[in-house]
Amino acid sequence: MKKHAIGLILVLIMSQADFAVNHAQAAATGCGQAQVEKLLGAPAPPGASASYIYPRSSIKPFYQWESNNGYCGETSLIMAGLNNGQWMSQYNARLICGAFFGYETNGYGASLEQAGTPLTKNFNQNAQLLIENPKSNVSGPYDFAHASLCGSNARLKMTTYPYTSGYKTANIGINGYKDYMSWIKSRVIAGDQVTIAVLFNGLDDPQYDHEVSVIKIGTNHSPTDPTYYADDVMYFDDHGAYTLIVNSQGVWDFTWNPSVPPGAGSDKSGCTPYVFAYSFGSLGKTRSAANASHAPAYSIVIPSNVATWTIAGNTSSSGTGTVTISGPHNYGFAVSGPADTQAVTKRIIVKILSTKRLVNGLWQSNPWDANSSPNAGNNYESPYIGAAVGSCDMGNCVTNTQPPAMEMTLQATVNSLQTGVAYNLYEYDFPTLTGADTGTAAALAVPTANFNANRGKATHMTSFTATGTTYTTPSLLRTSDQIIVFRAVAASAP
Repeated sequence: MKKHAIGLILVLIMSQADFAVNHAQAAATGCGQAQVEKLLGAPAPPGASASYIYPRSSIKPFYQWESNNGYCGETSLIMAGLNNGQWMSQYNARLICGAFFGYETNGYGASLEQAGTPLTKNFNQNAQLLIENPKSNVSGPYDFAHASLCGSNARLKMTTYPYTSGYKTANIGINGYKDYMSWIKSRVIAGDQVTIAVLFNGLDDPQYDHEVSVIKIGTNHSPTDPTYYADDVMYFDDHGAYTLIVNSQGVWDFTWNPSVPPGAGSDKSGCTPYVFAYSFGSLGKTRSAANASHAPAYSIVIPSNVATWTIAGNTSSSGTGTVTISGPHNYGFAVSGPADTQAVTKRIIVKILSTKRLVNGLWQSNPWDANSSPNAGNNYESPYIGAAVGSCDMGNCVTNTQPPAMEMTLQATVNSLQTGVAYNLYEYDFPTLTGADTGTAAALAVPTANFNANRGKATHMTSFTATGTTYTTPSLLRTSDQIIVFRAVAASAP
């Protein structure tokens, strides 16, 4: 989240009955976005479209941590990483940004870590992965964790929506909103994995409250046409910000954000919808309209050039200072692949097959999350960051302490191979980040060119000759505090 932890807002609209769950009456059947909108008094989700536009790799939801004001930006980066051959935890995805403590844009100073240095009772806004760039007149004037630097440091090829100029027209008014939506559509058509900024019903930031990952776009027009159409439909993963439960009266209601997503495994008391869909014509709203009675769960701000305020950017040492900007604006970033200046790498998808957490000294499997379609599976991190299990469910923990690592079973699949051609698959393993490195010094030591010439930088190398269009590794046992990066190139590549 950009401004407030969503769990804190849900507290205000939950009933006391949420705490007394009748498991005999509970069932996750029928849970989804429709239940969320019904509780808000908002319209039901749109129906099916004639066709759908997908990124080049399918998007599986990922459940975020809510502590330290939420990890929506970091979770979006993780999801893009998994579809481009790499894994890092939400903890490391925050540190990879290289944010530092202090005003000056010099890249020096102590890391901001997870919630700021020194740690206070309030989260540090500057530590979060935000989308807008510093020194671009939409935030404070000094450095903070921003998407373009985070993506570069994570060795991903990333582009951001040009909010200062717009994609094809200025990002102002309803035409600016249409320009933004057209840019999103064009990036999905190109196959990119897109993260966008949205307003959350009940919050108050004038620009955006939350970052979500686009799953697909439904259209009744040509699927290769990037033009804005009001009846196009955006589908996105909200990272489990909304969670639901069946209360003691047998009625769906809002609930907390625990370590394991509600409804995962054998839990029948509630669920985590994840997937939200809205027509392009219904998403655009002013800040006040996004919070109005019967407004939907999510909206996208209609930009303007009027003076407004924001707390984004290093406007004070605590990261909570405000600054007046000309706005609000729309923001988004698109990941098209790994950083590869020679365009020789093959697309790799990393899947989390299973995870385990230590419970009283024994490894216990985390349950599979099949709440949504597509389902999240084991795309979540338990233990949660914060204090004891259950104490951070509202997202009110502020901490720099890394949680114990999960045991993870991963599998990597290399795509777009040519039968009979020899390839090298490189794995680069790194321990958890410490926050000692700031700015570009926090970048992963992964080659961006000459992968075969730099084979000595890899932890492991597997050579194989393709017998089909894909190659899948055996299952790999790793821990969640590691950073694992795969790159595959032809044996003849530089």
